[in-house]
Amino acid sequence: MTIFTAAPDRQNTDSTKWLKFGNDVIPAWVADMDCVAAPAIVAAMQARVAHGIFGYAEPTSALLNTVCEYFERRWQWQISPQWVVYLPGLGTAIHNVCRMAAEDGGGGEVITPTPIYHTFIHAPQIANAKRIDAPMQFQDGEWQLPVATLESLRTPQTRVVQLCNPHNPNGKVYSRDELLEVGEFCCRHNLILCADEVHADIILDQNKTHLCIAALDEDIARHTITLQSPSKAFNIAGLNFAVAIIPDETLRRRFCASLVGKSISHLNAFGMVAAQAAWGGECDTWLVEATAQLRKNRDALSDAVAAMPRLHMPHLASTYLAWLQMDESLSAEDFLRVGLGLSTGELFGDANYMRLNFGCSPPLLQEIIRRLQQL
Repeated sequence: MTIFTAAPDRQNTDSTKWLKFGNDVIPAWVADMDCVAAPAIVAAMQARVAHGIFGYAEPTSALLNTVCEYFERRWQWQISPQWVVYLPGLGTAIHNVCRMAAEDGGGGEVITPTPIYHTFIHAPQIANAKRIDAPMQFQDGEWQLPVATLESLRTPQTRVVQLCNPHNPNGKVYSRDELLEVGEFCCRHNLILCADEVHADIILDQNKTHLCIAALDEDIARHTITLQSPSKAFNIAGLNFAVAIIPDETLRRRFCASLVGKSISHLNAFGMVAAQAAWGGECDTWLVEATAQLRKNRDALSDAVAAMPRLHMPHLASTYLAWLQMDESLSAEDFLRVGLGLSTGELFGDANYMRLNFGCSPPLLQEIIRRLQQL
């Protein structure tokens, strides 16, 4: 199976990624890979198109079974169908949880590990909640989020802890002990844990395994809203499908009530079809091969950056989003000058970094590396 052998031509399409910059700039920013989706997803979409009627659509029992089976097959977590809340995207859920924090009164503080995916950065402010940053530290070759830091930041007004596992943008894959510490902290202080696990299927380090935090302990599960989507691993972000898994009935009812009037009321019919194909098992071989190529891309980029005096690439254990540390002489404008469109670290809470998407063909990655060498 060939997945990244040649970059598809996306310059004259509706691609957000390729429209952002001019034709002389290679876009390596948003989490959108330059590869065709798995054959099983394409076939399922084609069959849906052939039906020819595209009215309002509801999640089927087959889709619900697939969602539940996915969590058990991939993460050894047996979830109840009643726990599943369908969403048009994870951003919707993140904003909703921050609204819940604000609606709870007392200031509505949201503890946020930084740097982190930009929706986590902006959502508290939009919701009129207060974001409390918990800076992560790079020690002994790993990014760390000490629970002692969380304890020092918590106040009586704290309502939510945000968690990204695997972490975007630094690729952190949390261990069982680390997750238990974070989960027990939330239980101890009766906090909602909003756990974004969208990159769980893209673990690059072969000695690491993704663990669903809510699957580790029933009490932790009662405090947790787990967010998942096939959008990143299977490269179908434009189809707008996600789920929130919320075991606690009271928390689930509250989450759903807060969504009313704040989110679209109908799901994308094609998104549901694609999700069922992605999570149904037929795409597992495709995912293994895609991850293997991303691992090679990660290693090639890391080796090249190691020889660049003005850049440093901390080890990336997961995702296809390198987190590049710049020396003080570089700026985002320098990357554009050499024809590279990256995400600025400022969006994620640290202006000393740039985020680079290496989910592309090896030839395109080599051109990206060549341009980085011009910095």
